[in-house]
Amino acid sequence: MDDSLKNKIVEYITKVITKPQKKLGGMPICPYAKKFKNEIDVVVCKNWGQKLDHVCQMLGPLSLEAVVIGGPMMDYDKMERLVAQFNKKYTKRDIEILLMHPDTEDPPLPLEYNFKYSPLIIVQRSSTLVRHRKILENNTKYYNYYK
Repeated sequence: MDDSLKNKIVEYITKVITKPQKKLGGMPICPYAKKFKNEIDVVVCKNWGQKLDHVCQMLGPLSLEAVVIGGPMMDYDKMERLVAQFNKKYTKRDIEILLMHPDTEDPPLPLEYNFKYSPLIIVQRSSTLVRHRKILENNTKYYNYYK
């Protein structure tokens, strides 16, 4: 199951997240995923909390920009609380954690892109994320598409 889910996540990033979308003015869901593809790892877990802790501790030493974690289904509200807890715990370590969940009812972009096989937690370097958000805001219409 782990390899199968990992392969589905990699395929999802490659075929959905990095592909230009008409509803986004030709921009991908994540405009920088392709640029950083060699600095993004994908892992699968059985225990969300344990894996999140490990990934947050190792992101810096491994020189990764992001790690996408997939794993067992968990209630949306419970997962949102878990992500908030870890964001608070690791905010001083230049880490921001984002959640994608199959049960998200109102995605921030005007298209359906939920990964149906698993919730996904994305652990990223906050400084890189902030820097590239500013570039997008100043040089593109990307944020005009946000709800």
